[in-house]
Amino acid sequence: MPANPVQATANTLDAIKNAISNPYKLEIAAPLDASLSAGSYNPGTVVHLSSSLTFLLGVGNTNRMPLFLFQGSNDADVQNFGGNPATQIGPWIPIIPTGAMNALVATGAYELVTTNYDTTQTYTPNTLLTASDTGSIPGILTVGVVHTNVICGIVSRGVTDNGYGYPALAFWPIVFLV
Repeated sequence: MPANPVQATANTLDAIKNAISNPYKLEIAAPLDASLSAGSYNPGTVVHLSSSLTFLLGVGNTNRMPLFLFQGSNDADVQNFGGNPATQIGPWIPIIPTGAMNALVATGAYELVTTNYDTTQTYTPNTLLTASDTGSIPGILTVGVVHTNVICGIVSRGVTDNGYGYPALAFWPIVFLV
């Protein structure tokens, strides 16, 4: 858990249209890969599945299915041990196995808004998006180039409010492989 609390609404991945209440949404739960350094990975981080069914950061230039973390790696429902129900009364029990996170699949029919994007770029409607799997900001949405990067989204409304007063990028998830 982080040493200092983070405002719960500062780092988000939310649906503008159709994802959360959709009973047919595409999602998967898995833990972060053990090879990742201890750190905080925010909601909206782009990941892909490893061969051992764990999450690795970004998609880069290799054909992989992009996934968007719905929870952060330090969220209480990912790392909070609420007690042993066999020995304690009223322990907190997570909805998914402790250490696992939910991720939305990029082929889902929804419009998303995330605070997890490269704020140094300009995003107008129809800008293609990718997420590096290396470098200083792996897993962060940024401007992509078709036939060079795996494209994991297309900007819909541009930079908007995440509903809590923080700037966020609105986009439609999509997959264009290299």
